[in-house]
Amino acid sequence: MIGIVAEVVEKQIKSLKWIYAVMSATVLATLVITLVLDSPAEAASESSILLWTQLGLGIFGALLLAVLLPIARSRLLSTDRVRNATAEQLASWGLPENIDPQIGRQAVYLTRYTAGSVVSWGLAAATGLYGLVARMLGSTQIVAALFLAAAVFVLVLLPPRAQWLRETVERI
Repeated sequence: MIGIVAEVVEKQIKSLKWIYAVMSATVLATLVITLVLDSPAEAASESSILLWTQLGLGIFGALLLAVLLPIARSRLLSTDRVRNATAEQLASWGLPENIDPQIGRQAVYLTRYTAGSVVSWGLAAATGLYGLVARMLGSTQIVAALFLAAAVFVLVLLPPRAQWLRETVERI
């Protein structure tokens, strides 16, 4: 890897670790708040509106993690898309003109990896927030905990992978 690219990769890894830590802290804070929170709508917990709200939040959370997350990651983290991209595609992804193609592809992949990671963690955090919303609307702690467990699972499953990123950028 060329010196400047290696330096940028290291700085990006450091930034990704900070972003990951903030997203994880957000989900953990949401977990604590949700478990401590008394449901303001306890009396309405038997209502059919609450049931439909829980169902809607559950479906939306599942779609985020089961459909949108894999699609976003496959599109943003594909090395083949970057390796086989035309000059026009690279330019549309933010690569300035007059850059060495090797360095340019590495820079574009690093940007796409960062975006893919942040999007993944954001979707996980959003799912955790759905648990808080469900609890505030009168759901039981178990329902809220399911949302938060899914968020924590995704965050644990998808940490920033420094060595893998270094090796991948090197191969591009």
